[in-house]
Amino acid sequence: MTLIKPYLVILLITVFQNLLAQDNDRSEYQKQLYKLAIQTSESGDYLEAIRTFNTSTNINPKAEIAMLALKKADSLKLILRENKINKVIGKWKWIPKEGNWAIREDNLVGKMIHITAEEIHFFELYKNSREWKLVQTEKNRFSENPESYSFTEFLNSNNEIWDYKIDSTTGELKAYYVGEKIDDNYTELVCGNRELFYFKLQ
Repeated sequence: MTLIKPYLVILLITVFQNLLAQDNDRSEYQKQLYKLAIQTSESGDYLEAIRTFNTSTNINPKAEIAMLALKKADSLKLILRENKINKVIGKWKWIPKEGNWAIREDNLVGKMIHITAEEIHFFELYKNSREWKLVQTEKNRFSENPESYSFTEFLNSNNEIWDYKIDSTTGELKAYYVGEKIDDNYTELVCGNRELFYFKLQ
């Protein structure tokens, strides 16, 4: 039977104590972040609170406090998303930004979107046509990208991710292509993003 040398025992004890101390430090830091996220949410900054809850969760995802942080973040996302939908509900007509000189070969003369609490309906109007044509319907689903900037980007059925924002000065609605979901991963376009602008009909 081989005996463990005394200095090796001391080394193992020291390593164990250091690891235990690190775990305690991480646990304490996780709790502090959770408390900070609670305070941030109470101040009304839901977006920053979600990010702080997520950071807390990532320290030790198996900890009980991580489960609480995840539930808190999800409940705040619901509030942000409900607020987003309420802001953009209505009928919006496309504003061509490419100028009058741009002549389309497909005879498209207009686009319109109708946003409801549950869906977004996309319409197009073509030259010599007397009525709008419904070309696409999307359920209001949101991207679950953990690296999301706002947590309120819409995920379409073709896996494209779009964000909708209202310009506080002009009142225009801007539809902005963010990227797409590929399997469980998310891509994000940082330049040359497609943009569409709309004015509100009702």
